[in-house]
Amino acid sequence: MRNLVWIATAGVIALWSGLAWLLHAAIGLGGSLAATNADLIPANPELVEWASWFALFGTGVGEWLVIAIWALVSAVLLALGFVATRLLPRLSRSIAAQS
Repeated sequence: MRNLVWIATAGVIALWSGLAWLLHAAIGLGGSLAATNADLIPANPELVEWASWFALFGTGVGEWLVIAIWALVSAVLLALGFVATRLLPRLSRSIAAQS
């Protein structure tokens, strides 16, 4: 039963990692497109430069934020898997006692 809990935990973490990877890629692509196309803003060239810099800065912050949230959620999922394996002997004893 413990192996099943760890397999399920690994599967959930793999799904979460895939979702985080896709979000990281989307933020990177969106930020690059925004920075590259900042010159489409009909404004002062200095404002265009600031818009491009802000898009690149936001992309970097967003990518690191995704990584930090991924690590935090992955740690919580691992902790839940650990707690579930620690509760298994107690649960199986209480189920056997009720039978």
